Amino acid sequence: MDASFLLSLRESPAWKILKSEIINDPDYRKFSRKLGSYDLVDVLVDDNGKPLFLKKNKKDIESALIFTRPDLGARIEGSWTATDLLNKQIDLGAREAIPLKTMMLGQLVNMLKNHEGLTSIKVNPVSILITGEKEPFLFCEDVLFAPQLDSFTQKLLLTDPEDARALMGINPEDQLRFGIEMVFYMLTTRDLPEEKEERELVLKNRIEELTFIAPRTPIPQGSGSFLAVLLNLENEIEERAFIRDYPMFDDHSDVIFVTSKLKLYSGALEEIHFNGQKIDTIFKPLISWQASRQRERALLRR
Repeated sequence: MDASFLLSLRESPAWKILKSEIINDPDYRKFSRKLGSYDLVDVLVDDNGKPLFLKKNKKDIESALIFTRPDLGARIEGSWTATDLLNKQIDLGAREAIPLKTMMLGQLVNMLKNHEGLTSIKVNPVSILITGEKEPFLFCEDVLFAPQLDSFTQKLLLTDPEDARALMGINPEDQLRFGIEMVFYMLTTRDLPEEKEERELVLKNRIEELTFIAPRTPIPQGSGSFLAVLLNLENEIEERAFIRDYPMFDDHSDVIFVTSKLKLYSGALEEIHFNGQKIDTIFKPLISWQASRQRERALLRR
């Protein structure tokens, strides 16, 4: 638990704060298992049964809270120390019950798509008071992300909707017709500094952000399921720095990359050939490529 970082996080982006709140102490035994979009979780809800967003410290990030066991909800009450946590001194049976609602994780992510901005979900949070603070932070066993539905383009985004106009060419009805599921991460030259060292630092941070977010974003299973990273930096070397085989949250999803030259790549820098004249000749090669990749994975598991 990186308490030192939390004390100096005034201007830090949300994902860095959330990353620092993941409990990674080797002496801590996690209660969570590997989750998938179709697993059931217990969600903290309000009086109307809607997911509740919570933070206890003003420096923290307001998040939805889920639990892999309902009794773990007791850990967000009061304030505990890291020593209490590691020595298993939190009595799960001695706290008042909190309002929880059982639902499929993918359904929760879908419910949160209309929440403004990128929405974080903390898995098995616990209220920890760190030295130097009056209010506790909600540490957790992991963090997940629910993409935002952009009302203008009707696309699911992990980045600022200001960059989403390039997606207007993808008709939501065509996406529905194919049954393809896509979440978009946009990277453009907007807000990038011109000075070389500053620009390199910003791009390095964006790579770290994508590395953290990609494997923590549930994507529903469709005829194809993709995290599509659109790279419009107008610099091939900078764009290639982002292309890598990021692990994904769901086994049925893959990350793909579209460059400023409108070339489509897998994370292994394999070019996926397509005809861009119409959406059918873009979606079909994508779906075929993923189906082939899934067959290869199945053979390796045997």
